[in-house]
Amino acid sequence: MKYEVEIHGRELSIDLEERNGRVYARVGTRNYDLDVVSPEPGVYTFLADDRVYEADVWEASPNSLRVQIGGQLFSTTIIDRKHRRPAAEHGTEGRQSLIAPMPGKVVRVLLEAGDDVTAGQGVVVVEAMKMQNEIKSPKTGRVAEIRVAEGATVNANQVLAIVE
Repeated sequence: MKYEVEIHGRELSIDLEERNGRVYARVGTRNYDLDVVSPEPGVYTFLADDRVYEADVWEASPNSLRVQIGGQLFSTTIIDRKHRRPAAEHGTEGRQSLIAPMPGKVVRVLLEAGDDVTAGQGVVVVEAMKMQNEIKSPKTGRVAEIRVAEGATVNANQVLAIVE
């Protein structure tokens, strides 16, 4: 599968192919031959030659992923080739679920149901792997539901709040 992505403001072409349990990837001009293991949803272990990498991946908003590798956090946007601009601009209509990126603990609930919210504004803060992740609204609107409380333990991909 071929993707065009933007990572920290830089556009790259990514071509992925899976054959015989291996993943062959071309990122820009670099080629990779990888063994990939996914012990749980959103967690991937890559074996490349004699090196091992672990990546945590979660959806920040439609067509936008956050990827954490070795303590570094990367924000990515999948580019809509047809329109040559981020497809995420078109995916924020209607109710949007704010999802926990990984298992963790809710350390702060920043807004309440009924509050107005702007795109990119923090709604809930989840601590995972000793890092605090502010879960932000993908759109301007109103907080319809808050489904967690401070101190609650959450699972990966659990709905934390709904924005409409």
